[in-house]
Amino acid sequence: MPSADRTLTVAYVLRKFPKLSEAFVLNEILGLERTGVKVHVFSLMAPTDPRFHDGMVRLKAPIWYVPGLADPRDRDSLRRTNRDAARRFGSVYRRARLRALATCRPILLWRFYQAGWIAERAARLKVRHLHAHFATRATTVAGLVSAISGLPYSFTAHAVDIYREDVDLDILRRKVAAARFVATVSESNVEHLRRVANGGAPRIELVRNGIDLSRFAPDGAAPEPPFKILSVARLVQKKGGEYLIEACRLLARRGVPFRCDVIGRGHLRAKLLAQIAEAGLADSVRLLGGRKQSDVLRHYRSTHVYVLPSIVGEDGNREGLPVSIVEALACGIPVVSTRVAGIPEVVREGENGLLVPERDPAALADAIQRLIEDRALHARLRAGARASVEPIYDTAQTSERLRDLFAGVGR
Repeated sequence: MPSADRTLTVAYVLRKFPKLSEAFVLNEILGLERTGVKVHVFSLMAPTDPRFHDGMVRLKAPIWYVPGLADPRDRDSLRRTNRDAARRFGSVYRRARLRALATCRPILLWRFYQAGWIAERAARLKVRHLHAHFATRATTVAGLVSAISGLPYSFTAHAVDIYREDVDLDILRRKVAAARFVATVSESNVEHLRRVANGGAPRIELVRNGIDLSRFAPDGAAPEPPFKILSVARLVQKKGGEYLIEACRLLARRGVPFRCDVIGRGHLRAKLLAQIAEAGLADSVRLLGGRKQSDVLRHYRSTHVYVLPSIVGEDGNREGLPVSIVEALACGIPVVSTRVAGIPEVVREGENGLLVPERDPAALADAIQRLIEDRALHARLRAGARASVEPIYDTAQTSERLRDLFAGVGR
């Protein structure tokens, strides 16, 4: 890369940073910094969870928390900085503000003033490109920053932001059309966004969620008995936690020895705890809550199988391609999952895992039991796990690809 590209300055516009359940965003920024990209993070909300991933100590990017409306000092900051932005960008700023006013949506006007705050600082910081994650609030603001400043913007689409039934497809289509490129994490997402764009899309780029393969790796030790099942997933409907617990109930009824740990938080926690208690599984199934990456890695290295029974939710929400599956495979763990969205792109039947129909706890229990009882099958899948994600999901490779996309659109 030419010298100018090695010092490319990119602003990330995020809803909330850091966020424990979005380690992939932190990993992506760290990867970009290793390629020489200078990153500034603009977070629309301050974090509410005091626990951060260990990688935060390696982050060089300054984090700018965009003022809100609750504190009078924040409102004063928004006003002052937007006056500066109006002077800097002149008629372009005024036209963008008129378009925001014309929508008669107060929330959009607030987003516009947040965007003006970012645009003024981005100009001072010599930012050349804007990038957001999720095609919702952060992308709305990034698009407004672009309208004010003329900077190109892009965003990464995931799943909840493009599949849920309450997603306004007309608004999504306009965001896609205005972006210089759209990144997304799976081939199934690429096809979905092309259908949404209906021929009017810019480049829609497949950029996998990369992981640090030097960190997520087998430690050479065989997991100790009893047979351990692990799931790292938010406790929300699309992750299929209720089907994992029902599969565990079936295994226990069959007399199959196991222990199951679930790492993650979510609004279904109370419901799932009640299901565990009713099934008499309190001694064998544990909901461990949210954990830092170092803790998650320790659990990966002591487990026999990773299970994620993902479903298409009642609201249409589904997976893009879960990072946790890639992490588990990189650690040499066979995966049992479902044929939903992008999952079959990485979990290959009989090579690194087993796939079952969604919402089928009996089939899920059968697949887990096969791996418990068929040691040769388990050993074969374990041997194929790591190789199946190398080097495609290596953050060094995915970060270079994203850097090249940013450099290409930033000129």
